[in-house]
Amino acid sequence: MILNSLRGRQTRSTNITLPDRYIPAQSLTGGLNVTEGTSLSIPVAYRCVQLISDSIGSLPLGAYRDDQRLDPTPAILRQPDPNFTRMETIGAAVSSLVMRGNAYFLLGNPDRFSFYQTAILLSPDAVSVQMLQDGQIIYRVNDNTYDPSQILHVRGGILTAGSIMGAGPLQLQRRTLALALAGDESASEMHVSGSIPSGVINSPAELSQEEAKELKNAFTKAHGGRQKSPAVLSGGLTYQALSFSPDDLQLLESRRYSAEQIATIYGVPPHMIGVSTDGNSKTYSNVQQDLRSFVQFTLRGYMSRIEQSLSTLLPRGQVALFDTDDYQRADRKERFEAHKIGVDAGWLTLDEVRRIEDLAVEVTE
Repeated sequence: MILNSLRGRQTRSTNITLPDRYIPAQSLTGGLNVTEGTSLSIPVAYRCVQLISDSIGSLPLGAYRDDQRLDPTPAILRQPDPNFTRMETIGAAVSSLVMRGNAYFLLGNPDRFSFYQTAILLSPDAVSVQMLQDGQIIYRVNDNTYDPSQILHVRGGILTAGSIMGAGPLQLQRRTLALALAGDESASEMHVSGSIPSGVINSPAELSQEEAKELKNAFTKAHGGRQKSPAVLSGGLTYQALSFSPDDLQLLESRRYSAEQIATIYGVPPHMIGVSTDGNSKTYSNVQQDLRSFVQFTLRGYMSRIEQSLSTLLPRGQVALFDTDDYQRADRKERFEAHKIGVDAGWLTLDEVRRIEDLAVEVTE
């Protein structure tokens, strides 16, 4: 129910104000503006957000009571927004949490027991959160005002004492993101302008400006196409190919460092997003450990926030949980060794092992 009675009451804004020590990114990077759109133009940031949101959005989601999954799944968990699939809705909510630190759902369509059946994901740009002087929180969505019973507010990122909103990288890591944008822009300008020559032609004799231009054009015409052919030089001319200059190498190193920093901010192992780290060769065991750490220390936090928020919409005694069995399963060798221990000890049968591994169970006549 829209709270018309709240209109006109005195409020105080709770928009996050960053401490003075947070320097505006524009002052460090030539005025680049860090927004959700520009941050996603950074390949590493885009991949981090996509990886986290897809990893969680693709997980099964159900209601449980006493560790038993309930069937059928409540409508609000099966498909929160009728206009989108569950993966699309949950994935978009996770993206909002990852970047903005907040996700907002407008609740609706209550059943005969007053439990909501739909949760429409809102754009964070359309929502403002305010606290009245009496401590009550209200949500303004465009020109409408709602109380907390109508808005499901999932907070993520950093939530400090006294704050009613989360804060994500777009608020707290603007400088790092802006520096990455500046590096991408510099690399793009260098590529477009062709500021790095492919090589130098040395002449034993001094050439006029016109002669040098003619020599350059002739050499480029003969050897600058896609079909590479050997260069034949006479008259004492020599050709020296140029490698990257110190400035070019510094730019490449800076971009690699920015990519590692962004991966750290989002909690994603660098190798999972195509970022190589010097001196760290990955083995199969390392990769498996990184995956487990990614699930435990990155995905788990976002999943827990969503689970606990959705659980408030279910009848007492029920909880919303993601099914993470596929992520928690050990690799094949470790699983089979564990199965053997169980079978040898007598507390696990071969049929039970087959069921665990989704294999056909033998049927005896």
